Amino acid sequence: MFGITRKTDVKALAMERANAPYLQVYASDFHIRDPELEQGLATLMPNGRQLRLSDAAELGPQMKVADVDFVLSLLIAPSLLDGLSDAVLAARAAGRPTTLIVAVTPGQLTALGQWLNKRGNENKLAGMRLLLAPNAESVLRQLPQRLTPVVEENLIRMPISTEVENSPMRNFYVFSPELQALVARIRAYATNGINRTYLLGGPGSGKTSLSYYYYLTRNRGRFVSVNLAAENTGDKAAVKSLLCGHVSGAFPGAGSRTGAFTHARDGVCFIDESHGITGPVMEVLMEAFDNGQYLPFGASAKQSLECAIVFATNRSWETLQNSVNIDEFTRIGAATLSVPELHKREEDMIAVVATTLARMAERCTTWAQPKGVSEDAWSRIRNCRWHGNIRALVRVLESAFVDYGVRGGDTLLQLDEIDAGIKLWEPANHHSHQIYAVA
Repeated sequence: MFGITRKTDVKALAMERANAPYLQVYASDFHIRDPELEQGLATLMPNGRQLRLSDAAELGPQMKVADVDFVLSLLIAPSLLDGLSDAVLAARAAGRPTTLIVAVTPGQLTALGQWLNKRGNENKLAGMRLLLAPNAESVLRQLPQRLTPVVEENLIRMPISTEVENSPMRNFYVFSPELQALVARIRAYATNGINRTYLLGGPGSGKTSLSYYYYLTRNRGRFVSVNLAAENTGDKAAVKSLLCGHVSGAFPGAGSRTGAFTHARDGVCFIDESHGITGPVMEVLMEAFDNGQYLPFGASAKQSLECAIVFATNRSWETLQNSVNIDEFTRIGAATLSVPELHKREEDMIAVVATTLARMAERCTTWAQPKGVSEDAWSRIRNCRWHGNIRALVRVLESAFVDYGVRGGDTLLQLDEIDAGIKLWEPANHHSHQIYAVA
């Protein structure tokens, strides 16, 4: 009897789910009355699943969403989406895999950035995908690529300065499926005892933020960062002091120092610019990794290595292998993670452009606040290679913003301003491109 009852319940639930709406669309009255739009949306529905169109006037606080797989906000002002986003979060908290797709125009990017920053600061971003389109027809063309559920959260909240107490927080956005997959993999590493990880990613790709997420998931100890490009002097005693610490009197007139390994306790030691792991740095690491213990400089007793080590570099794996003795290199024994390049992550690119424009708009006093970018400017941004990833995109936008402000006359960054910024900060050809990691 138990088996029969269970089969009946499962079948009933499956039938109920099959009859539930697949996609609910909130749009203006103009778009709702467009028969071609409704017909185009209907063609995207799986067999037997329903489409539901709702007027944007229904949006508001305390609203609820039906038991749907996807909710589409069709070119609606982002400032109106708090209630809808809260309703989707409530549905996900109740166990329903609802995904909110926010579609905006290039001219709404600043408003989107302001809304993302607000929601991020409130830690209320999850189950969301982004879509940028000039009109509803373009939304229809792109929508099939967004009709996959979101499993991970869209936000990593972290201090601006990771080792300074009471540092202001900042938001690192995770919207693209590629970056969501990487975040899931990082969490799996951190929760399954993978204590040495090599994070490969081009310059400006967010390696520090992703390393901090590893630390948040590990949920113990401290996060301690070491930048080898800035702190490696090439002297073994100095490197040993940096990583392992030293006792009082180890150097003439020296007091004791807690090294990065000790300070991290059982947390995470983040070793950035780790293509500098050569010579004395490699010697110190081999001493620690071979037996899981290290000796502070000048000390007589060793200490256990309890922290996880996350290496990060913008070099390719081949460049790393060719720069060191392969036997020494294999002793690092780290699992690898690759950060997908920004040009492959359109939704993260939308978030970067939107939040950067919002930040720059806040500065305006005599200049008109930019509302977004022109359609051809977005096309150029979308199709740029972005060797410098997020950092290069932000620099290009900052440069374009200055030209926009001096020019005046409208509220959109134009193509020639983006092109001028790309020429300065993201050259198509440069000798350094060959050594950087590509994923």
